[in-house]
Amino acid sequence: MSGNAALNRPLGGFDATMAGIGSIVGAGVFVVFPAAIAADGGGLLLPLIIAAVIAYACGVSIFQVSAALDAGRANYDDGGTRAARLLLGPTAAFVTGWVFLCSRLAASAVAALMVGTYLLPDFAVPAAVAAVVLTAGLNVFGITRSDWVSRFIVAFVIAVLAFVAVAAFNSDRPPGSVKLATLPEPGLAGTLESAALLYFGFIGYGYLASLGPHVRSPARNIPLALPAALAVVLGLYLVVGQSLLSYFGAPALAAEATPLMGPVSQVSGGIGIGAVMIAAAAAGLGALSALNAGCARVAAAMADEGELPSVFGRTRATLKGRPETHWAGVTAGAAVVVVLVVAFPPGTLLGVAAFFGLLYAGTTAVTAFSLRSRHWYTPRVLNLLGLAGALLLALSLPLLVISLGLMAIVAGAVVRLAFRRGR
Repeated sequence: MSGNAALNRPLGGFDATMAGIGSIVGAGVFVVFPAAIAADGGGLLLPLIIAAVIAYACGVSIFQVSAALDAGRANYDDGGTRAARLLLGPTAAFVTGWVFLCSRLAASAVAALMVGTYLLPDFAVPAAVAAVVLTAGLNVFGITRSDWVSRFIVAFVIAVLAFVAVAAFNSDRPPGSVKLATLPEPGLAGTLESAALLYFGFIGYGYLASLGPHVRSPARNIPLALPAALAVVLGLYLVVGQSLLSYFGAPALAAEATPLMGPVSQVSGGIGIGAVMIAAAAAGLGALSALNAGCARVAAAMADEGELPSVFGRTRATLKGRPETHWAGVTAGAAVVVVLVVAFPPGTLLGVAAFFGLLYAGTTAVTAFSLRSRHWYTPRVLNLLGLAGALLLALSLPLLVISLGLMAIVAGAVVRLAFRRGR
């Protein structure tokens, strides 16, 4: 490998695995466990394993598509719309991009409400709106977190999660009034719904799967890093989830808005609560910034292809030394997230984010299935597993969530008919 190529691919297998773990562990872990327990009525082991398997199958699909474009040198910042256009046509490209936008906008609303709930529970919605406006404003001016800041945040969040798990396993819930949820009887439908919601906690796997241009020997390292990262995160989630179940009990955990606060509330001096609040703010604001910028990039790619109004493709100069930003996509995305935060409760937004995340995973599986050239470790049966699993989990979500998702898809069709310029 030449020196220039090595500079363009600085990450080895271990670094890629660490980057993958960092991209997966984020705002979702702060909110998914109560919703998953409320859906299943019991354990987390089987739903977590199902969610991780589907994430792996769909991650392989993203890796295949990313590697197939320009012999592995293409970036995936357009959300896969270019790949879908080349392999399946313009309609598939629009569907892929629109589902990606819906998924990330709903995920942004979940992250914003998580920040508001953990920091200012009595004023969660105003705090969430402030978080959205703050991160969008920083993105407009090109102020984003560096790789080193991202690594520090991830390390801190994982350390706090470990701290919470230790405290939960070694503490008894103090007596007093406890809010309890009415849980359903365990069954297949509840298990699938729980797995669909827990899938939201793994949704960052796409970053690792598309990291090829920044990894040495991606054809060797990413297929190893992807399952390794998912296995580590699966183990982490199992430990944290089981510790919360041990501390709260299923009925109480299902009713908790801030589950990570309870086990550390007894730590003297408020150190535990302070650490969880800082971790929640760091994870949530970091997710908001990345999701907002990602939506703007995908909207710009769709505008360049004539699928969205051309204004989304325009850029503006930022602070000196910073790259130009797609200001229209940043501001429009933030406006949509604010509306979602004000209009819907956290549980509904979490379901919608999981629904669109699973649909997006299904679209990437379809695109990967159409590839003729493939390695032995990327058989078509893995694409079919990802597609069937993603659709099954998406359709296991509540009818309200599915209805809202279908309404957003219809809105996308209207947008395309109204604004498509075509190329």
